Amino acid sequence: KPLLIKNTMDNSMENEFFHCRIEDGILYFDYKENVVIHLKDAVKIVADRLLWQQGKPFPILCNTRGIRNMDKAARWYLAREGSHLATSVALVSANPLSRLLANIYLFSTSPAVRTKVVANELEGIEFLSSVGQCNPK
Repeated sequence: KPLLIKNTMDNSMENEFFHCRIEDGILYFDYKENVVIHLKDAVKIVADRLLWQQGKPFPILCNTRGIRNMDKAARWYLAREGSHLATSVALVSANPLSRLLANIYLFSTSPAVRTKVVANELEGIEFLSSVGQCNPK
């Protein structure tokens, strides 16, 4: 079982599924390339992020481009439990197919916090800023 890799020097961390960092009040969460996520993986992803956040909530800019596949149980878990310590979520899906799938995910799972599918990081930052819970420069 791979260990959580944590780096507090530059306010970032990673594990075998993702890298994340906090910058200007936003938690930037990037899935690594070609990840396949099953329920047990989703549980680990959420647990590692929550441990790293140490109880502090953040708006999350989540780059989903690296996800190759995710099973239904993992999608449901991330939609519900993955919202802990998230004030709002912007899902970055760069291509039309991933945007369609992300919108289907939103419609079918009803995430627990305000969530929007966006085309790029800038659009995501604008959405998170409009919700009023981050401090971008």
